[in-house]
Amino acid sequence: MSKKPRLGSDPLSWIKDSRKETKDSKQSLLSIQSKHNIQSKSKTTKQGLKEGWVRATFIVREDYVGKLKAVAYWDRKQIKEVIDEALTAYLEGKKIKQIP
Repeated sequence: MSKKPRLGSDPLSWIKDSRKETKDSKQSLLSIQSKHNIQSKSKTTKQGLKEGWVRATFIVREDYVGKLKAVAYWDRKQIKEVIDEALTAYLEGKKIKQIP
C-alpha cells in the first residue's frame, strides 16, 4: 500500500518559476511601477502642506544647518520659517530668467 501525499505537504508550492515570464510582461510591469512612483512622489511632496508649499530635500553644509537651528530656536520659529525668510531676502530684487 503506497502512501498518498497529504494536501499542502509542499510548503514551497506557491513559488513560481519567474524565468518563464516574457520580456513584454516584465516591460509592462516596469512601466506600471514607474508611473506609480511618479504619481506617488507628486502626491506625497505636498501632503499635509499649505497651498503653494512643497516638500524638498537639499544638501546643505553642516555649519549652516547648526546656525539655522540655533536661529530658529532663539527666534522661537520653525526651521522652515527661517529658511523661507533667508531665501526671500536673497531672492528679493533679483532678475530671474525662466528655465527653458
